[in-house]
Amino acid sequence: MKEALLNRFYFFVGLIFLGLARVKFALKGYNQSSFSTLKMQNIVDYDFRVVDKWIKQLQLYTDGQDSDLIKGKSVLELGPGGDLGIGLYLLSKSVKEYTAIDTYNLIENTPSQFYELLFSKLADRSKSDIEFLKSELNKTLTGGSDKLNYIVSKDFDIIKAVAPKKINLIFSQAAFEHFDDINETIKGMSTVADQGAYFVAVVDLQTHSRWIRKKDPNNIYRYPNWLYGLFSFRGSPNRIRPYQYIDALQKNGWKNIKVYSDQSLSEELFNSTTKYLNKQFVHDRNEMNYLSIWLCATKA
Repeated sequence: MKEALLNRFYFFVGLIFLGLARVKFALKGYNQSSFSTLKMQNIVDYDFRVVDKWIKQLQLYTDGQDSDLIKGKSVLELGPGGDLGIGLYLLSKSVKEYTAIDTYNLIENTPSQFYELLFSKLADRSKSDIEFLKSELNKTLTGGSDKLNYIVSKDFDIIKAVAPKKINLIFSQAAFEHFDDINETIKGMSTVADQGAYFVAVVDLQTHSRWIRKKDPNNIYRYPNWLYGLFSFRGSPNRIRPYQYIDALQKNGWKNIKVYSDQSLSEELFNSTTKYLNKQFVHDRNEMNYLSIWLCATKA
């Protein structure tokens, strides 16, 4: 009885959070928060950490068979977020070229102090050619491009943005869950991927609203499509599960597809909440114990 009441409570509280997110989007659009000095330091560290984790996961996926997994490679990042720190860090690690594509121009308000801090930290931790990196950043911010490319595409047309170039590595960090049509996205990235290209992505499968995310991580899966759709907007979590990503990758010529757990639901929460989700998410194939995953694949 207590369990049923608690799940009903989360059902209605979740709707409130969905409504608040919808209103916030209507009023402010898809925007980034302001940059404080402390936040800038945290974001720089986050950018470094993301790239390091990508490389580590790629080494795990390939069994460490290639010591130069990124050196001299053309890299595509899908949904890069609010700054170019990841691209600059990858260039410092000798990738051939970095291209990022996003629906919104989220870097236009990134303060110059952020990049000054990033270059300072890069100089401390590596033998990077800082002047080269500054030059590439300046080209990008003034409307040009060379080794550091940032493309805003309202329809997220990957083929138009990247072709005829061929990509060796495709990365994404907690962005796929925001894409409206993952089948079209995977089709597009598959077209520009070179044979033998690697795909490495972190997908955040859980509720995004902060308070309820901690209490009820699978909250967004409680609702039927029609009800969830009432609160949806471009960029809201798409509720796509791991098996659907695998199907889309297979259909578009990817092989050796692996799913690794990045964060999992506790057994207690799984047992006490899963049966209260909408019926389309109750089946075992949905793997509702996965809250965040690594997706890795190789282009055939």
